[in-house]
Amino acid sequence: MKKFIFLSVFAIHIFCGKSVLANNLEYKIKAVLALKIMSHIQWSDAAFAANNDIFRIGVFGSDEVLAAFKSLESKELNGRKIAVEQITDLDNLVSFNSIFISTYSNLPQQEVLAALKKSSTLTFGETQDFAQSGGIIGFYKVQDKIRFFINNKTAEDAGLKISAQLFRVGKLVGNK
Repeated sequence: MKKFIFLSVFAIHIFCGKSVLANNLEYKIKAVLALKIMSHIQWSDAAFAANNDIFRIGVFGSDEVLAAFKSLESKELNGRKIAVEQITDLDNLVSFNSIFISTYSNLPQQEVLAALKKSSTLTFGETQDFAQSGGIIGFYKVQDKIRFFINNKTAEDAGLKISAQLFRVGKLVGNK
């Protein structure tokens, strides 16, 4: 049995390369980092009017991306239980407190961001220009480390207040 497991992992590594295993770890890191970032964001009370005791996170992406974010459901954020759902269309986007748009999204990020324009939803993305294109937090990699851009103007327009602590570790972009 151990030999079978080893050979299976070895086959995945050989035929799919490191990318399958690395992507899984990368998305777990992004999910944990997103949670840490969200703990430094202040939403208005109106953002929780419908679900005061639940913090809703939506994920545009593959099952692998969803699974990484689902691991957050055992946690709480500011006293609220976390619920994670996969999103496949633009219906009811404003009911989410935060949305992660992966490169595996079935919809273009600009369509999603346009649908969220007047909402108080914190957006995360992972394309190189995400924060510069109207998203709020954009993940990027530097030497295998996950870093993030912050678009504070977009956050302010959404009624979100970002803690000064995040500006020390994130890179500010957009209209500062």
